[in-house]
Amino acid sequence: MILLRLLGVGAVYGLGFMFIKSLFPEPFALLVLQGGDSSEGNLTVLSLVYMVVGLIAGLVAGPLFGGLLLLRRTSGEGQASSSGSRLALSLALALLMGVISSLLTLGAYTTGILPTGGVLDPLRLIRASNFPAGTPLLVAWTIARDLLPAGLTGLFLSPVAGGTLQRLYAGGRPREQKRYEWEDV
Repeated sequence: MILLRLLGVGAVYGLGFMFIKSLFPEPFALLVLQGGDSSEGNLTVLSLVYMVVGLIAGLVAGPLFGGLLLLRRTSGEGQASSSGSRLALSLALALLMGVISSLLTLGAYTTGILPTGGVLDPLRLIRASNFPAGTPLLVAWTIARDLLPAGLTGLFLSPVAGGTLQRLYAGGRPREQKRYEWEDV
């Protein structure tokens, strides 16, 4: 049951990430309609791969992040701490989703699903690095370029799905009862 809930949260975040990512670095949603070939290969395939990678990243990150929260709950640590905020938990899930998305995008270029050598190809920059310190920085930049749309996804979806993450983070701790004192007038 909890796995289905985590997959549902991952699907919601993945769909949101897919739509937000379709605007970065180019409006991929428009490229689907344009179609045809370019220096990046078939634009329809390119845009669909970028959008599907966002959805898959959400479906992978949801259960992974939920599992991390469940491990935290069963470890017994931090039982006295307050529950995490919706925004912080939502951003953490979204940033994990961004890292997974960038790794999947790198995998799509490495395996040949997407043609190499285009402007959007991160491997072209990494291979063209002349300095030894440049390669790790370019790999970090490749991962970081998916973090902006992922962060926006976390920001926009925190009011919608952040409550589920917050309840999962709070775990078995009972909600604190509000106490009111009546004063004699």
